[in-house]
Amino acid sequence: MNTYKLGDFVRLVEEDAEGYITAILSDELIGVTEKDGFEIPVLAAKVTLVHGKMDTEEDRKEVISQIPQAEFKPEGLYLAITGDQKQGLVDFFLLNESSYQLLVSMNTLKAEQVKGEFVGQVAHQNAEKIYTANASTIGNWPSFNFQVIFFSNNLLDIKKPLMVNKKIRPVDLSTAKKEVAVLGKKAWLFRLDEAETKLDTDKLQEHFFSHRPKKK
Repeated sequence: MNTYKLGDFVRLVEEDAEGYITAILSDELIGVTEKDGFEIPVLAAKVTLVHGKMDTEEDRKEVISQIPQAEFKPEGLYLAITGDQKQGLVDFFLLNESSYQLLVSMNTLKAEQVKGEFVGQVAHQNAEKIYTANASTIGNWPSFNFQVIFFSNNLLDIKKPLMVNKKIRPVDLSTAKKEVAVLGKKAWLFRLDEAETKLDTDKLQEHFFSHRPKKK
């Protein structure tokens, strides 16, 4: 009986190949997916576990650990733009300052049609480059459509997926940049998960009637 589990990184004993276990087919048979994305059935006795696979920087980003409840930060999603308008290209980053792991899809939106530009994960307290644009054509930049799913293994209230469109105008880049520690450089920051301000109709009505001129 094998002791492997889903997600283990293994190397095939009789072949020059390795991959992740993506299926437990039986006590003797497992499914291994190689870099090409194809899953192949392999006898469990014909693979060996690769220890230390999680030592690379990219793999450390994928480790999902539980965060102490008191330290959990539920918000903090930003679009960060780096570069200089006078020097050609600017880079777009998705900055995650929340404690959630994010699954993100980013599309450019033109004439009610979308084009996929980025899909992937953004670890908490991390940033991922998602787009590059020519600074001189800012007036013709598309709108950016973000679709975000939030994940945490903490015990929390349900957080609904986020869908938001963002249009960057020339005036938006006229403000000063802010230092972003994760990027190691300054960037223009645009909050994406800001809660919408709800209109208090009762207070609005009270204000309206209190300021109406009294009839003589």
